Amino acid sequence: MAEAGWEVHLIGRAPSSGADTYQIGDAQIHRLSLQRLPARKTLRKRMSKVRYPLSYQSQDKALLQTRTIKTVWAELEMSTAGADARTGIANKPRTAQLPLVAQRAAGKLRRSTIKARVRQTKARTSNWGDRDGAWEEVERRFWSTTMGDRAWRRLDPVPLRYELSYRDKIEELKPDLIHAHDFRMIGVAARAAVRARRAGRNVRVIYDAHEFVPGLAQANRSRKWLASQVAYEREHIGYVDAIVTVSPALAEMLETAHGLSERPIVTLNAPPKLVPGENGVTGWTTPEGARDVREACGLGPDVPLVVYCGGAAPQRCLHTIVESLQHSEDVHAAFMINNLDGDYVKSLRELAATLGVSERIHLMPYVPYDVLVSFLSTATVGIHPLRKGPVNHEVALSTKFFEFMQARLPVVVSDVKAMADEVTRVGNGEVFRSEDHKDLARAVGMILNDRDRYTKPYEQPGMLDEWSWEAQAEKYVVLYERLLKDVV
Repeated sequence: MAEAGWEVHLIGRAPSSGADTYQIGDAQIHRLSLQRLPARKTLRKRMSKVRYPLSYQSQDKALLQTRTIKTVWAELEMSTAGADARTGIANKPRTAQLPLVAQRAAGKLRRSTIKARVRQTKARTSNWGDRDGAWEEVERRFWSTTMGDRAWRRLDPVPLRYELSYRDKIEELKPDLIHAHDFRMIGVAARAAVRARRAGRNVRVIYDAHEFVPGLAQANRSRKWLASQVAYEREHIGYVDAIVTVSPALAEMLETAHGLSERPIVTLNAPPKLVPGENGVTGWTTPEGARDVREACGLGPDVPLVVYCGGAAPQRCLHTIVESLQHSEDVHAAFMINNLDGDYVKSLRELAATLGVSERIHLMPYVPYDVLVSFLSTATVGIHPLRKGPVNHEVALSTKFFEFMQARLPVVVSDVKAMADEVTRVGNGEVFRSEDHKDLARAVGMILNDRDRYTKPYEQPGMLDEWSWEAQAEKYVVLYERLLKDVV
């Protein structure tokens, strides 16, 4: 948008090192520290104090109290030392103290009390920490019933921290339009617009919905947290002027869920168009000197190479790719991932070793976005093995899906609905049953036997132009101009 002539400021969360500012092109970046608010006691924490009344406030407090036991016995050791223990170099101290029997009884009582309280503290911490259980369900139902969509303030007040942290910067910038990315920012944008409108400035708001919030239930989130996010989005979505999202299926779901007067505009997560000889940084290589993924793997041009790029997590099912290699003797697999040392990646290495395919997997870090498509283009097939089931998996048209297309790679996807339907419609790849490694090997084999058939759709005039970021960004330009026609 900065390249299109707009004055652009990006506001986001600062790293632990602190707030900073910098530029990306002509866009100004403001990373701000997230301010703290007093913690609210959950129902579980309140009830844990009833169940464990002797527990200390924290494990740290319990640890400090445990250390006092040693000091008590140190005192007793000195008290039991008789006159014979003194050397006689100085007069006897004038120290009033209880009889030894009383000191021992008091010491034992104090030690027993501390130990009992420490046991309760450990039990309270281990068994009654934050989790998704009956107390959370009681809390969710109570606040949702009594407060409706305002319940997020009680269930998860974190959005208020974003509001507190970013509002002053927004007020300082006095924007004509606020573009809120994802559900976490919709309230921040809506509230800023309400304040501005009250002050006489007609600020426009765009909500860029990246996911279907009720579908986040599959992402290891508690029901209480999910209810909060759903309520937060629902309370504020009525204050925005336009909604943008990432797939036709998600646009339809948002329209239905919120009773929207118009269907959200779809902007695909597409990369910049690959133009031979123009894309990428001139002379760019990996630290090892490789210019593309095939060279990075040390493979010749005739070796079949499948590639995955993106986050490494169990729900991405990278293990299915590794397992499929046992059914394809000559195929190598490259993984361009965000973390080379996490637990899941370690499990992939172990799995490859067990299956005897360690020599055919290649793990490497991300490369710059402006060389990514060119870097991928020397692979044979792009694979996205996303797990079937979660709503947001079923409606997603993922970034890597379009990155593979811009790299002119045949695509193999799991049978998640949106991407499977698109591959079937276009004819640029194959679909396999999610988490079925034999079926994945079958799909890859079909492409290897007739690769030209699957790359032929890319030769159709204008097809790759439509799936480029340049085409998607133009939709934002048109939307900005429409919303601001009375301002600019």
